[in-house]
Amino acid sequence: MASEPHVLTSGLFERLQRIRTAVLRLGLLWLGSSLLAFPFASHLLHFLVRPLGAKLVIYAPMEGLLGYVAVSCAAGFLLTAPFLLYTVNRVLRALGLAPTTALHGTVATGGLFLLGVSFCYGIILPVTLRFLLSFGGQNIAAGISVSRYLSMTLGLSGICGVLFELPLIVILLHHLGLVSRDFLTRNRRYAILLSAVLTAILTPTPDAFTMSALLLPLLALYEVSILLVRWAEHRASA
Repeated sequence: MASEPHVLTSGLFERLQRIRTAVLRLGLLWLGSSLLAFPFASHLLHFLVRPLGAKLVIYAPMEGLLGYVAVSCAAGFLLTAPFLLYTVNRVLRALGLAPTTALHGTVATGGLFLLGVSFCYGIILPVTLRFLLSFGGQNIAAGISVSRYLSMTLGLSGICGVLFELPLIVILLHHLGLVSRDFLTRNRRYAILLSAVLTAILTPTPDAFTMSALLLPLLALYEVSILLVRWAEHRASA
């Protein structure tokens, strides 16, 4: 009995060491990928500016360089994504999922994140920018700085990518026995309130239009999650 705390402590330190090693490895891969992407930063920045349809402005000597660094880091994250998904696969298998199910979950994680980023780039950003810049009229010329534009663009894209993981998170919680269709349906009103608060906190701009552009897809994803849980329960009872 006296050796049990030592065994538990040893196992805990061993897991923490594995997590530390995995995080360090991913960090080094991210740094290396960012360095590889830096020579292409100008092309990447040109791609990101397309929804704006205008040139960005530099208000400080270091702003252009820092913009290139930010774009390179974002590209480095995407290049590191396969290794990150491999880590997600190992975590899902450690939670007790079958290898095939864990593989499907890993593919769904990457696919949903890319879908969220694409939805932001193709729909949310153009509509939001068009709406916000329409208040300038003919008397005000828009001069958007590199840092502020990248903060909004990369921030919204990352938030959308994470929010689109909601169906997968709900399915995982259902697999662990923490949520059910009745629970999700019964607490829909609280989910709407929580979604509104969450989007208000995460939205990088303070306007209600951008918040609504994030809130509506999140509510739709919640309804999709209910349908997926219903399908999973029906399949389990069949």
